[in-house]
Amino acid sequence: MATKTKSCFTFLREALILPTRNPKLFTPVLLLLAGTAFLGPVVQVVFVQPLAYDMMIHFVEMGNMDPSSPEYAKILEEIKQDAVKLVLIVIAQLIVTLALAFLNQIIAFFAASTTYSGSRYSLAELIHEIRKGSTLKGPFITLAVVTTLNFAWMAVLTALLSAVMRGGGMLSVEGLAFALTFLAFMYFTVVALVGVAASVVDEEYRGVGALRQAWRLMTRVKRKEGLVLVLVTHLLPTVVTPLYGVVALLYAKSMAAALCMLAVYGFLSGAVQVYYLAAATVYYYEAMDSKEEAPCGYAKIPSGEGNV
Repeated sequence: MATKTKSCFTFLREALILPTRNPKLFTPVLLLLAGTAFLGPVVQVVFVQPLAYDMMIHFVEMGNMDPSSPEYAKILEEIKQDAVKLVLIVIAQLIVTLALAFLNQIIAFFAASTTYSGSRYSLAELIHEIRKGSTLKGPFITLAVVTTLNFAWMAVLTALLSAVMRGGGMLSVEGLAFALTFLAFMYFTVVALVGVAASVVDEEYRGVGALRQAWRLMTRVKRKEGLVLVLVTHLLPTVVTPLYGVVALLYAKSMAAALCMLAVYGFLSGAVQVYYLAAATVYYYEAMDSKEEAPCGYAKIPSGEGNV
């Protein structure tokens, strides 16, 4: 009997339904992700932008002053102080954002994995179950490798973009190299998500081994679904992004209205993250099931490369 062929969008429907199967867990997970998405823009609006605006005003004032005057020296000192504050805020924000992103992604992946497997934990029960075992090591190693590779990708893209700006534009050889590298980076970010899902679902995969497993699944087992996952992961957030522009417009009129819009932006961003993290987890499960059910003539993926 012929088996029923699944659509390449089936896993997206499953990911959409997944949070409704355990709302007592996914509600706090959503709030965690939304809170983190809200925190970054709030720091920008409340702290970074006012400091940057003050520095710009001081620079304008200095242009109309005598460099040897006491007022000039005073404003220069204020600019230095603002610059130090700005650097400290940006560094602190980067550290906190990375730490929260690590924790939130791991919790979200465990929530999706346990719910898909049939468990119905609360957030406290899930954290207790995670702490009981040694399952955190794999995801943390994978996320550390992914973060390192992301910084490397960004360095390469920055260098190529500089070459494009110095050269003949996007139609030049440098422009083509930048475009291809950027597309490869977009694909890699989703491979990384599936890799983290692999390290959560299967303890044998972690670090580079988890990324290799994700790469094989997305290029050899579920290629169409992998491409759909890439498109959804990158296109869905663009629906929410314009709200940040609305925040910039409201900021000039009312801080309270801007913060309210930021709350909406954070909630929708959190919902989008919950969805594509769940989609990456469901994709991994279905790709592994498809691999196990593959006919004898199919070159099965080796499973002995889980460790770094």
